[in-house]
Amino acid sequence: MRLSALFIPIFTVLAGVFGFYLRLSEQANVFNSITGLPARGAATTLWLVTLSIVVLTVLLILAIRIALRHKALPGFESAFGTDPLIYPILFVLIGIVWLIGTYMYFSDLNAANAITIIDIIFLAFSAISAISVTFFAIEMYQDSRRSAPYALSVAPTLFMCFWLIFIYRQNASNPVLLSYIYQCLAVVFSALGFYFTSGFLYGKPAPGRATITYYASVFFCLITLADNHPTGIKVIFFALSAINLIYATMLLLNLQSKKDADMWETGYSEQQ
Repeated sequence: MRLSALFIPIFTVLAGVFGFYLRLSEQANVFNSITGLPARGAATTLWLVTLSIVVLTVLLILAIRIALRHKALPGFESAFGTDPLIYPILFVLIGIVWLIGTYMYFSDLNAANAITIIDIIFLAFSAISAISVTFFAIEMYQDSRRSAPYALSVAPTLFMCFWLIFIYRQNASNPVLLSYIYQCLAVVFSALGFYFTSGFLYGKPAPGRATITYYASVFFCLITLADNHPTGIKVIFFALSAINLIYATMLLLNLQSKKDADMWETGYSEQQ
């Protein structure tokens, strides 16, 4: 999977950047500035939908190939190859970026005097998730056998589920699904990414499904950066894209053929 670990991240990021510019064009030219309704059959919209289908198809083919030919080694550290230095440092930096985004969103709400109870819950959940992502990486570096990583791995998944409710609440009266569909997809795939990451910790690895959700999250998070969200929310989406890109690349780099993985597991079991 070495070649895929090089090609697929580049392909996904470039597709996401292209999608970002298509979405910018769509926001500027397709949506009516007064009614907010999109123009029917707009070429930019069709191009963006087509791009999304192509990317998901490529990722689905990759996921099927992984499921048929490869396995993740048992244990989170073996499956992802958590480097004792780079891994925790990267996630500490990402956690800081996520916290900064949360604070920026709080500042925007506070300046507008528009903080509600659900906003407070969102902000608290976001901060807890950012801290959880950071300390999860640190705990995995120190000693993965402790109980802390198990609890820490759950918080971001729950936050993503809450975020979907938050999006629905914000758009309950919005009839234009196209205006927030990419945000929903970014959060859905991020939730699944965190869920499948926890699966490796709990002894339920699903490398094929994890890979497609990781890269789909990266793709849709990059597109969502073009939407008209507060800067703090965009920073959080950027952090999510970085988390999923790192996990996906680490996983691909450490996948083994089923034959080699079975031999490794036999030796691992005997050592235990």
